Amino acid sequence: MRVVFHHSTDDAKLHARTVSNIANLLDDETVTVDDVALVTNSGGLVLVTEESPERERVEQLLDRGVAIKQCRNTIRGAGITEADLVDGVEVVPSGVGELARLQDAGYGYIKP
Repeated sequence: MRVVFHHSTDDAKLHARTVSNIANLLDDETVTVDDVALVTNSGGLVLVTEESPERERVEQLLDRGVAIKQCRNTIRGAGITEADLVDGVEVVPSGVGELARLQDAGYGYIKP
């Protein structure tokens, strides 16, 4: 199974929920997970920055093989640089484009 999570809010409670949902999926022994991606855009940018309260948990997801992808358009709009992101976060041209590409490739879509 391949799954993409979409995170686009700046709500701190939802940052924690998204990270927990992904960890719960990876920990669920009844589900065979081949690949998990997290695409962040808009307000979701906060989750994957060096200043994120969830930084350590984001790093743990990266260590577990989760591909975390941040929208370049959002980075530009926020006036930050790729250096402000947690190491290992991949920057993609657009979040919505990446979501469309992954879904076309057979990824199931989850929006916590």
